[in-house]
Amino acid sequence: MLLALVGLDEFAKDERIDKFWKESLVGGSQRKVFFASDYQKDENPLIPNIAQALTPSFFEPAASVLVRHSEFMLAEEQRRLADFITSYSQAGVFPGNLALDFSELDKRSALWKLFDKAKAAETFDPPKYDGIQKWVVNHVKNCFGLSINITAAQYIADAIGGDTKRIHSEIKKILLYDKSIKEINIQHCSLFIQQNREVPAYELQDPFGFRNLNAFLPKFRRILAENGDEAFMPVVSALRNHCLSLLHIQAMKAKNISDYEISSKALPPNRTFLYKKSRMPEQSSCWRAGSLQKAILFLDELSYGKKVGRYRDLPSFEMAICSLLYYL
Repeated sequence: MLLALVGLDEFAKDERIDKFWKESLVGGSQRKVFFASDYQKDENPLIPNIAQALTPSFFEPAASVLVRHSEFMLAEEQRRLADFITSYSQAGVFPGNLALDFSELDKRSALWKLFDKAKAAETFDPPKYDGIQKWVVNHVKNCFGLSINITAAQYIADAIGGDTKRIHSEIKKILLYDKSIKEINIQHCSLFIQQNREVPAYELQDPFGFRNLNAFLPKFRRILAENGDEAFMPVVSALRNHCLSLLHIQAMKAKNISDYEISSKALPPNRTFLYKKSRMPEQSSCWRAGSLQKAILFLDELSYGKKVGRYRDLPSFEMAICSLLYYL
């Protein structure tokens, strides 16, 4: 049996691996697990160890082998693995059972083409952001035989994202705490699950740079509603860094440097992105001379004020940020 498991849905992959062990561990076959990441600097190559485990001897049958983190295999190891699989496939028989776990695998690579041709590749894609809530509801129903209300499912989606393995673990933790639960609600989730997704403060940079309060305010309020007090420092940091970039661009424009040269100097690896899409030179023109310096000082004061106990409520923070666009 040859099997390639490709994708980031760790919970689904673990279930498939359990099925692989049940199907393959028969007739005295042994279970062997290798981690490709352990062989990065090891003089003992990975492929000979796999070949040895899969080769039956007089004393023991061929083993069932699982290779974890196969994406860490070096190019030379991947080539040797492809040659090893091809040689046995041409002979018409594959010794033992081999499963390889990849978080990702280039579909243009020889390995993918080999697995695809043998119909041995299975993909495991995590749910997309707009489908995580539905996945949580279905998972609680199918795996635990319980229900979860929509608000709680959305809380988990916002807190964890598409990490299905962690979602399963967190739900299991809630049920271990109280075995009498028939429906998981928002109180259970907020008690055990902390919001740790990255605050998307970068979404505010463009409308802030263009001083477009109508576009800035809805995004700002959504971030505050989703992240609460945790949004304070990421928002202040993102806006301050953006102000510094715009101030740098203003200084270059004062020296009559062209917009394209400015964009290439500001972000060399992404000059086309900056020049054609972000339009940061145009954003810098929306700020009067000296206003960006004032904005940076004000954001520094906000950061200090938060540390000493000011801005304890979100409306005062919202008012302070919006005043930058309205008054400067």
